Amino acid sequence: MDMGGNRDGSSRVSAQDVLNGPDGSLAGTDGFLVTPLRMTMEMHMFGAMYAVNDKLTLMGMLPYVKLSMDHVTRTGANFTTKAEGVGDVRVGGMYKFYDGDGQRWHANFGLSVPTGDIDTRDTTPMGANSLLPYPMRLGSGTYDIMPGVTYLGQSTGSWSWGAQGMATIRLGENSRDYTLGDNYMATGWLAKRINPSFSASARLAWSKWANIDGADPDLLVTSPMNGIDIVPTARTDLRGGRRTDLGIGVNYLVRSGYFTGHRLAIEYLRPIQQNLDGPQLDSVPATFKNAAAIGLGMSATTLMFPEAAKKVTGAIAVPLTLVNMAMTAYQTTYAENAKRENMLLNNTYCIVTV
Repeated sequence: MDMGGNRDGSSRVSAQDVLNGPDGSLAGTDGFLVTPLRMTMEMHMFGAMYAVNDKLTLMGMLPYVKLSMDHVTRTGANFTTKAEGVGDVRVGGMYKFYDGDGQRWHANFGLSVPTGDIDTRDTTPMGANSLLPYPMRLGSGTYDIMPGVTYLGQSTGSWSWGAQGMATIRLGENSRDYTLGDNYMATGWLAKRINPSFSASARLAWSKWANIDGADPDLLVTSPMNGIDIVPTARTDLRGGRRTDLGIGVNYLVRSGYFTGHRLAIEYLRPIQQNLDGPQLDSVPATFKNAAAIGLGMSATTLMFPEAAKKVTGAIAVPLTLVNMAMTAYQTTYAENAKRENMLLNNTYCIVTV
């Protein structure tokens, strides 16, 4: 994931505006000593899935996260902070509670365990081994529940559609006396199978996230020398916002040869509306999301249930979240082989954003 430039409300603001504040009024401050310019997050996801039966699938995910943020100061000096390590472990699953008339409903459930470091440090103009602001931390520091519901529909022809709603609800306060804001997400999509191997999709996604409650007492917010706010990312009231994205995707399913069952999904995602409690970093205008991990999940499923895997067509590649896509495909295949011995599905997932 890439973020670049700054936004306050629905308007873009320049780095100079963040540093000096237009007319001394931006976000109720006289500007900041430092402003972020760009942030990059790279996540490698290691996961395992287990189909208890044709309705219930359980999963576990261990993320490895790399964060990098570029900054500029009022004096024009540039510097970059980095953090890297294991993120918050997630466990959960999905339960299919309806399947009929070309429609399926799934209940999603999950728990995020606070294994990610919230004491990340790096060298900044404030000194070596400085505590980094909230976006540069590897986890929430709290146990979080993740309920949701997913709907899938498929015609007798080449069309499929669906919708999904998910939430992340924080439980309690972490060891540094703050709680990240709750997150909410809703998405809907339409997909069409072009031929047995290719399908195309369009998706609309909405997300909202709240500001931070509480504050880390060890994180400097204002300069002890002049009382000016140091950087927007240290302000707990400048973390919330909402965004609407439009996505266009294509999916390719290999149907013969050594890589039979592998699936590659690529989506072009562009924000069409943003409103941020800023100034805070803006989402980049457009990103390509390469969900090659779906291919790994389908490959393992094909090895387990080769006959049923041949029945999975391109139209099933609806643009769900990465994990739910793999889990849905796994459940669809498992339903055709409910009498076979259950097996553990181990995969390495890598989410790549260019």
